[in-house]
Amino acid sequence: MVEALRKVKEEFGEEAVILESGKISEENQEYYEIVAAIEEEEVKEVYLNTEAPKLEKGDLLYEDLKKELLDIKRFLKEIFSSQSLPGLSFKLIKDGVPEEIALEIERSSLGIPQFIREALRKKGANPFSKIQVFIGEPGVGKTTSIFKIAFWYKIKRNARVIILSMDNYKIGGQDQLEKLSKFLEIPYRKCDWEEFKEYYPQIKVKYDLILVDTHSLGKKFSPLDLNEISRQYPFLRYHWVVRSTENSENILTLWEELKSLPVEALVLTFLDRINKGTHLFWALKEDIPMPVFASTGERIPEDLYKLEENILLDLFLRGVGKEAK
Repeated sequence: MVEALRKVKEEFGEEAVILESGKISEENQEYYEIVAAIEEEEVKEVYLNTEAPKLEKGDLLYEDLKKELLDIKRFLKEIFSSQSLPGLSFKLIKDGVPEEIALEIERSSLGIPQFIREALRKKGANPFSKIQVFIGEPGVGKTTSIFKIAFWYKIKRNARVIILSMDNYKIGGQDQLEKLSKFLEIPYRKCDWEEFKEYYPQIKVKYDLILVDTHSLGKKFSPLDLNEISRQYPFLRYHWVVRSTENSENILTLWEELKSLPVEALVLTFLDRINKGTHLFWALKEDIPMPVFASTGERIPEDLYKLEENILLDLFLRGVGKEAK
């Protein structure tokens, strides 16, 4: 399976699109057959109206903009002239580290690498319970992460894994997921929570791991819905999938709504799009669970790796200057 994907990559490059896949038998031998192509990008011409509105002194819009610019100028002047923040914490905050974490690092007698090690060790090991419900906002790569993790456990741990999809809002894409399930030889089933109640007693005996996909968090499916699901099924445990490029303030705001759930671990996606580990320092917050898997792209199953302690340390220290270290 992996060898077949590697050959596709060698032949067509990183941008190859898998159209069809499956097994064929010839002369008592089984082979993997993949139909792949390179997707051509359509070049679109975009015409912009470059004529700017004319603003004159006395206009309401002119006065509003002037006031906002003066407020911004005053705010920046206060920040850069302020002596209230120590040097290191100020630099960390400028690099996107939440103020709470930056001040903890400043007050600590440890260097940044040792501070990170201690923060991670306090979180403890991830138990990875038998059934894991994956949650996350739109566009974080939740569904692809589930297939990658399922394949990882199948290959690395020889585990019997099944994927259940509770995403009843998803339009289309089911055929593609079913093809992917068949190609990776990982059972996949679409159901709802009522069907799950009947189905669970059978699969908990048959499989070592049950990974559950859910609808993206938003108006149709909120943390309140998750709390209700947890009330009905208290044995469920959660993996929170987080896009690494997301603003730390937004991440921590969502965590306040999720932390009442039994969230066991983090899955970090789009790690290839960050160049500074300080963007991830929010994950050092004591009550946030341990990051256990990282995704660096959309290819399944290649773009995934397990986050051991040394890998995590290198990740957090990526792009951090010598002075901070």
